[in-house]
This record gives sequence, structure tokens and C-alpha cells, in this order.
Amino acid sequence: MRLFSLLSVIKELSILLLLLLSLTGVAQERNFQIWNLTNLEVKLTPKTSLGITEKIHYTPEAGHIDLKLGDISVEHRLTDWFKVGGSGRLLWMKKENEWLQEQRPMIYGNLGTCLGKVDFDLSNRIEYRMFKSLTNHFRHRQMFSVELPPFNTSWFTVYVAEEGYYRFDSERLHLARLHTGTRLKYKNSFEVKMYYVFQKSKRPSSWDTTDVLGFNLNVDL
Repeated sequence: MRLFSLLSVIKELSILLLLLLSLTGVAQERNFQIWNLTNLEVKLTPKTSLGITEKIHYTPEAGHIDLKLGDISVEHRLTDWFKVGGSGRLLWMKKENEWLQEQRPMIYGNLGTCLGKVDFDLSNRIEYRMFKSLTNHFRHRQMFSVELPPFNTSWFTVYVAEEGYYRFDSERLHLARLHTGTRLKYKNSFEVKMYYVFQKSKRPSSWDTTDVLGFNLNVDL
């Protein structure tokens, strides 16, 4: 019964998000993408887990995938409020008629605490981006999020977050995102996240704006 309720909520929220995006598109000409992420996490010990992730970015107007990536990560919980981890990423970005490949080793630390029913999380990640045809560089990614249940239930929560990426070689912010969305959990092993992202990406003389509708699926074993 609980699973049917969850699926019903997913359907209603999907319709609401599509209506929101159609309204924002009328206001001004902006890019629009659909993101999809699938993650499988396996516990190796009570405090250590192995994760495998794949993600795609799709642009409906162009009719093709612009980005695809795969991650493998290991994460360890040091305390109830602090986790550390490392991961490796293979990524392909669509550039005109070819795919630009990137390799990206990463290390990160996540701080989290709960005040009443409100969860606060701060994530910091150091990346080294390696390319064949572009300059390799370090980058810092930081994300702060606030999450809470709007109703008297633990399986449905809403959240807001801000995310920024800073290149070490130029010492500047070149990618910023604002997130808002919902998270639905089923028996602590199945999780669906639906969200909207407002993204600003730096270009040589301007900032590009992109509206994103995203859907994530997480399975814990």
C-alpha cells in the first residue's frame, strides 16, 4: 500500500514540475535539459560502502545526449556527522560532432547534522580534471542543502540546495546551481528524487542559463 502511495505522489509531482518548466520557458529563452541518474550502493562493512553511478544529460531541443558519465566510489563514515570518500569518474561531453572525454579522480568530505526534523548537509569535493585536448586543472565543488519532511511522515521530504564549482587555475566561480526537489524513500533501500535545477555556467563573455528537470534512482543493498 505504501508503495502505491509513493508511485501516486511521483506521478503528481512529475506533472507539477513539467508545468513549472513550461511557465519558466515562456518568460525568456533559456536552455533546457533533462538529467537522469542511477546509483547502486553496496555496504562492505557497517561503516563502509561501495557505490556505482551512471548519469546522462539530455537536451530535448537538440534531440541528443550532451553528457554521460560513470562513477565508482568508496565511502567511509567516520562519525555520525562526518563521512569521507574517494571516487573515479569517466565522462563524455558532446562538442559539435565529437565527444570530449574527461577522467576525474575525486576526494570528498560530507558534514551532516539534524536539528529537530530538519537535516543540514555540507559537502566539499576536490577534483582533478584530465583531458586529452584541454588543460588539466583542479576544481573545488561545494554544496549546502537543507531537507525536511513537510508532513508527518519520514518517507517523503523536500529540500533546497546551492552548489558552486571553483577552478583553481583561474580562481573563479564558473558553474553555479540552485536546487529544489523532493525525495521519496521506500524501506530504506529504494529512493527516488525528483528536482528542478537553475544553472548558470560561465562563458568567456557571459553566463549561460539552463533549466533542468532531474530524476534520480538510488538502490541500497
